[in-house]
Amino acid sequence: MRLLIVSYYFPPAESVGARRPGALAAFALQQGWDVRVLTTVAAGQGDEPTLVPEDRVIRAEPSPQLPRVRRIEAVPADGEVARPVPRLTRLRAKANRSLVRAGLELLVPDPQLNWVRPAIRAFRRSAGDWRPDVVLVSAPPFSGFLVAAALANRLRVPWVADYRDLWSVGNEYWVRSAPRRAVDEKLERRLLRSVTACVTVSEPLAETVRRTFGVDTHVVMNGIDRRPSPAGSVDAAPVGGGRATLTLAHTGYVYPGRRDPGPLLEAIALLGDDASRVHVTFAGEDHGIVDVAAGRAGVRESVTNLGYVPPEKSWRIQADADALVLLMWNDPRDAGTVTGKIFDYLQARRPILLLGYEGGVAAKLLRDRGAGVVCNDPAAIAARLREWLAVKERTGRLPAVSAAAMDGLFREDQLGSYLDILRDAAGRAHHTRRPRSR
Repeated sequence: MRLLIVSYYFPPAESVGARRPGALAAFALQQGWDVRVLTTVAAGQGDEPTLVPEDRVIRAEPSPQLPRVRRIEAVPADGEVARPVPRLTRLRAKANRSLVRAGLELLVPDPQLNWVRPAIRAFRRSAGDWRPDVVLVSAPPFSGFLVAAALANRLRVPWVADYRDLWSVGNEYWVRSAPRRAVDEKLERRLLRSVTACVTVSEPLAETVRRTFGVDTHVVMNGIDRRPSPAGSVDAAPVGGGRATLTLAHTGYVYPGRRDPGPLLEAIALLGDDASRVHVTFAGEDHGIVDVAAGRAGVRESVTNLGYVPPEKSWRIQADADALVLLMWNDPRDAGTVTGKIFDYLQARRPILLLGYEGGVAAKLLRDRGAGVVCNDPAAIAARLREWLAVKERTGRLPAVSAAAMDGLFREDQLGSYLDILRDAAGRAHHTRRPRSR
């Protein structure tokens, strides 16, 4: 089988969006498939391992280059004194925010639109006589759908759409107007008229695609990417001397309005004198949200905000923590979201505290696997923290999550069924394929 994977993100890029297509490409190669990858220019950028030979990867640089918007922090870092912001700096920041909003509104379907034509040209120039049996596109960004649909039409081959997140009917973390979302849905509906099948990461999301667009949609979960566990991290020796301190960690983005650390920080404040015995480390971009929430709760001394850290340090932070914090949206509309971070957390084997929708797929996964708890009320979270403090006081370490919690959740456990879906898509199209007229 000849497979073309179209993905804006691909290793060695460190983006979490690169993991799923990267793992699928490597797995398909191991199974004897003839794989090519069409992606952006990133051969020397990022540290993620690339398991696909570079001669099988076609890298197209977006053109024209769009301006990069530099973020200006809304609040000073912990321990720093706020300084007056020069008027010119404030004006530039306001202009940058306006530019971002305009880009989200006007660049359809996303700011990666400048990759579509270069990607199509790069494939036509580099592929030679090679022709896929099926094209798979992994998104977001959804500009990749335009690339895949155009190539599939030109080559007269089927294409399959992989939704890591949903598009026009999904949970947008960035605000877009109703007219803009209507434009996205119309474009998505038009593109999906020619798709052979869709794939996404959970059954609620798959049902949304089926119901909205009437497209055959399958579920292939994300999975745990195998990596060496940091030595001694799972069953570390008890910490001696003094009263125990409970260490929590959250790694990854904190999005405004959807991933709210407020209830956790309010829970720490409810601990009274014991609040000084709980410490939370946040590692990842947070748009100033953590500092504001910590100040509002009066627990700044219980919080360390590291900002962005590379993946290896993120994994070390996860492994060294007593427990891990997973922030999600506490709303039924988030029922089908299964963030890739949950699989990183499972591999760390530390208990997980999920703040999010209790009836969602992620919450059920943690409960079924005995890997964590779901709490949203500050009082309930405070009670859980007290329990964990008592356990650490007695034993020096919270028990590790059982290794059995990971059974069947590794990436390779999911990808066999993915190849079956792609093989079926190619087979269904084989009988109806006609030579393209010239």
